[in-house]
Amino acid sequence: MVEGGASPGEPASQIERADNYYVTVQIEPQYQDKLDANALHRLAVRVLQAEGAETPVEVGIVVTGDEEVHALNRQYLGHDYKTDVISFGMAEVNDRFVTPSPMPAHLGDVVISYDRAAEQAPEYGHSAGMEVAVLLVHGLLHLLGYDDLDRASRERMHARQDELVQGAEFGPA
Repeated sequence: MVEGGASPGEPASQIERADNYYVTVQIEPQYQDKLDANALHRLAVRVLQAEGAETPVEVGIVVTGDEEVHALNRQYLGHDYKTDVISFGMAEVNDRFVTPSPMPAHLGDVVISYDRAAEQAPEYGHSAGMEVAVLLVHGLLHLLGYDDLDRASRERMHARQDELVQGAEFGPA
């Protein structure tokens, strides 16, 4: 099932169920012509499947701008600086509350700054769309328990991130 179609000036939203992975992709209007919500959805499902995420599970993906991500970083994480991606995990909350049986557990949300992705993409030699894909995988890996707080865990996470992004097709943006 796919739902979509936003009014002009509103974020496009796509909700799709794939093999008990419920993924919502929301892209702010100013970035909708630069990204493919379906491709982001497919990548998210591929990551969840590859990592063996328990089903049913729900994940939210939001692509927005620097100001919104900065505000979220400050408000929820206490960090007053811009960043490219933030993951909000719900594992702790899900452990304390009961989810009605037909409803999937909410793994969490990944919020990506398109502005930061576009700015840093040339450093990595790829398009802004590909950088959004890399940030999506990075954010999902955080939700799935990976961290990058020390050198060894960072190397492990980045190696897995590279494996999962490999083969993803995200055109120039």
